Amino acid sequence: MSIVVADDKAREREWLVELLARELSDQVPIHAAADGNEALKLVLAHKPTLVFLDIEMPGMSGIKAAEQIVKRQPLTGIIIISHHSDEIWVRELWKVIPSDGAFGYLLKESSDKQIIEAARAVLSGDCAIHPHVQRIVRRSQTGTFSLSDGEFEVLSFLSIGLTDRAIARHLCITEKAVQARLKGLYGKLCILPKDCGDNDEVNRRCRAMNIAVRRGLINKSELEELENFFPA
Repeated sequence: MSIVVADDKAREREWLVELLARELSDQVPIHAAADGNEALKLVLAHKPTLVFLDIEMPGMSGIKAAEQIVKRQPLTGIIIISHHSDEIWVRELWKVIPSDGAFGYLLKESSDKQIIEAARAVLSGDCAIHPHVQRIVRRSQTGTFSLSDGEFEVLSFLSIGLTDRAIARHLCITEKAVQARLKGLYGKLCILPKDCGDNDEVNRRCRAMNIAVRRGLINKSELEELENFFPA
């Protein structure tokens, strides 16, 4: 038995290692990693019962590390522990974790007691989701407001300023199809034609980005990753 803890912030990594060593002494040793790549190597080498992953880490994010762990070491329980509760992270995690898998999603504001309770829940084959994240999950799974994969793709390309024609070219679809996805996106973000004024005083694309950022559908990390594909 063992645990892997991955966080690029030394102080937070050391705090979590100390807490787990004190409260879950039956699960030691505890191996620490400073990034996602190192975490994956430790998981493959030690086959731990549990791994804690921060989301934003250099080299490989916690979500991508979780995806690899699920594929290559499926018996390891996974707990994401992060400052971030953006809907985009929740959506990406739900894509890589099996519906019957044991996992957790905690915020770093969680108390020591909540963290240990979550660890024990995942070790027993259950799930542990922070209440704030649970609200985001419910919203993202509600058909009226949940964006389709196609709408998310269009939103991502909007965020880096691509035109309908450019989006169509990169997705290998027609401009008409792009506009259909945009219509669906605007509807789910509650951006109705009447909200934009009779004199085109409001740009719906810009309003969509404003809402998306505030709702956590897009964030700095996502934008930086997209910019790597479409450098200025």
